[in-house]
Amino acid sequence: MTSLLPTTARILRARADAEIAASVIAPYYGLDAAIAVNPVLPSLRQGMPAALRDAAPALGARGGVSEQWARERFDAGRISRTELARALRERLDADHPAVGESDATLVARFLAGAGAVAEPPVADAVADAAEQAALGVDERVTSWCRAALAPEAAAWPVPVAELGFYGAWRAVAATDLTLPREARRRIEQAPLAADAALAAALEASGLPQADRAEALRRELARTPGFTAHVRWLAETRGDVEIVDLLAVRLTLRLALDAPLPSPAATLARPRRPRRDELGLDAVDRALVWQSALEARVHGRLLSRVRPEPPTPAASPAAHLVFCIDVRSEGIRRHLEQQGPYATSGFAGFFGIAAEVEPLAASAASAACPVLLSPRYRVSERPVPGAWRGAKGLVDRLAGGRAWRSALKAPDAVAGAPLGWAEMTGWLWGPVAATRSILAGAAGRDRRPDEPATAPATLFDVDSALTIDDQLDTAEVILRTMGMTAPDAPLVVLVGHGSTTVNNAFRTALDCGACGGHRGAPNARIAAAILNSEAVRAGLAERGIVIPAETVFLAGEHDTVSDALRIVDASALPASRRGELDTLLADAARAADALQRERAAELPGAARRGGRGRARLERRGRDWAQVYPEWGLARNAAIVIGPRSRTAGVDLERRAFLHSYDPVADADGRALETILTAPLVVAHWINAQYYFSAVDPDVLGAGSKTVHNLVGGAGVLAGPGGDLRIGLPWQSIGTRAGLHHEPLRLLAVVDAPLPRIDDIIQRADIVADLVFGDWVLLVAPGAEPGTWVRRTREGWQPYALDASMHTEEGAPGAAPQTTDRKEAA
Repeated sequence: MTSLLPTTARILRARADAEIAASVIAPYYGLDAAIAVNPVLPSLRQGMPAALRDAAPALGARGGVSEQWARERFDAGRISRTELARALRERLDADHPAVGESDATLVARFLAGAGAVAEPPVADAVADAAEQAALGVDERVTSWCRAALAPEAAAWPVPVAELGFYGAWRAVAATDLTLPREARRRIEQAPLAADAALAAALEASGLPQADRAEALRRELARTPGFTAHVRWLAETRGDVEIVDLLAVRLTLRLALDAPLPSPAATLARPRRPRRDELGLDAVDRALVWQSALEARVHGRLLSRVRPEPPTPAASPAAHLVFCIDVRSEGIRRHLEQQGPYATSGFAGFFGIAAEVEPLAASAASAACPVLLSPRYRVSERPVPGAWRGAKGLVDRLAGGRAWRSALKAPDAVAGAPLGWAEMTGWLWGPVAATRSILAGAAGRDRRPDEPATAPATLFDVDSALTIDDQLDTAEVILRTMGMTAPDAPLVVLVGHGSTTVNNAFRTALDCGACGGHRGAPNARIAAAILNSEAVRAGLAERGIVIPAETVFLAGEHDTVSDALRIVDASALPASRRGELDTLLADAARAADALQRERAAELPGAARRGGRGRARLERRGRDWAQVYPEWGLARNAAIVIGPRSRTAGVDLERRAFLHSYDPVADADGRALETILTAPLVVAHWINAQYYFSAVDPDVLGAGSKTVHNLVGGAGVLAGPGGDLRIGLPWQSIGTRAGLHHEPLRLLAVVDAPLPRIDDIIQRADIVADLVFGDWVLLVAPGAEPGTWVRRTREGWQPYALDASMHTEEGAPGAAPQTTDRKEAA
């Protein structure tokens, strides 16, 4: 036993070092549910400046806007001298001698200091030799990751299920004739267990214990994409972990005589950052530019939020509850202009923390935020009397899946795709031409999570939840929405989804609050619960009275066509069908108006033919279209408060809108829920767009036009290399440059300051966002029309001036560097 203790201790230390090394990057959820996430999420508590200084460079990425790009924006007038001077004064200490200088002098000194902080090139011969030696390791490791994480596409048997990630690699590599004989012998002699192999390789490296975690971090940073995906698999499936990935890397290094380099030998940056004459280093300067860039957009959006308290309004003909998604802001605005409609914003999963199993789906999926764990499973069933029609639908969907599977099967066999293309090209050539040239008329396959038109179906709520569970769920939904006294005869819960074809990043356009799925199933489940007579009776006992004439319906907003579709309309009595027909007619007019607005921004949309919704709907049906929509690009703010604060104003589809009634939430429970969940999700989305824009090469996914799929894990930019994380270029830019400006999230919270402070004090995640400068949180000041911002020092005045309210230039902006002008 005594003789085993040193080995056990080394293994435990190796595991600990591996976990520390991996903590620099967030999990990557893959393409099946492309959930937005801050890629340096583990560094959230350290704050954004620290993340830019340490976490992003640890991945080989730039965390802030480049000096060149920011200067181009300044020269073009996008950033004014006043905005830059203000950002500088905020960044410098109050007693800094330059604070008293004029704006012109301060800005001139700042601009002159750019060259002083330029990063020196890597010239270390040792580092260069280590880099070249590792290239062969990187190629082999990424090839193995592609095979092991997507075994259905591998060209050879991969026994991962039997032996595990490391064990299967060890078995295959020991017989890999592309490796030298001595390398194969060393691999065969490596320990059987991944953690033991990692510990042995670390011992063989000769690195001091104090340097090992940093050395492992640098190894993982060579393939951040697969590292992030393995982190997600470790958290969800548990059949692979970071130790496995590192065991493969280091065992292969040892076998190929490419020892793990010392961190000191590969240090590419000076230990003391260079500073300009104002005392600012490269990260400080990036943060100054960042604040200056944000001032105009944040100021303009905030100036449009009404300062007066909410005023009572007449009862609407219908009340529609949309997801807080920024794409909902436009359709809400246009719909309210069509008639007596009220709209609200609520997280698109509508409080349904469930696994949802749509009719004919191959499996259930977690249709709730990844911050939550599903508490029950709800299945879609045909309504009584519709089983025969349902069987036909199930058979058609199953047949379609089998046909598509057969067509794709040759892709998994080495060399087969070429022969398959020769045999079937005559058949698929006309189909391809039809889909490309006549995309608007081409059909498409129905996804299982899309609302069904025939046969009629329902979600079997009673089999999944007890009445008490339904009652608790209904109360949480209504209180968090601030709808404790519905005043409309028709309430529509509107989920959303994006209808596109041939789009690897399709789920990134669907509802993030629904786990990267369409939102209609959640809306249908919530509506069924709220229409239940038993639930309404229980709610009345809890002080929430729903009028007998109020009917809840489920709908879905298609973010490509902006069409509003009502599902389960049978819940509305036939005598009231006219109310729904009027709503749908007005919704169609609102969609047409929004389409004209959106078409001005989508590449090529304004120049092409077609009218109304058909013009952009065609883009979703075109399998060659890489810009079906802009998704959540240009997001910049979240407004948490009554709709009366933002009704009737144009927020440019840049704001998440979450309804909140501060008067009805005296205990602050609803606000705490919003700040600890929807605000966090909005930040994740904002951060993903931010980092994909500031460094598209490392933290973005490159151009869709050169993507190759790795199962559901992700994409490669070309035939090989690392898994690409983040968003494709077509989600953030065009040939003209960036469409999405990398801005932090402005959080506008209409609530008493002590209530906000109490939540910040209790909820660490909120404190991290606010005090870490990830989110700029502002609230109404004591005087109408004034605002205050929460900082570490307390609430500070947040002043707006006239220069902030002017319109910025065209959305297209110069890219960070010329090699990032990827487009379709």
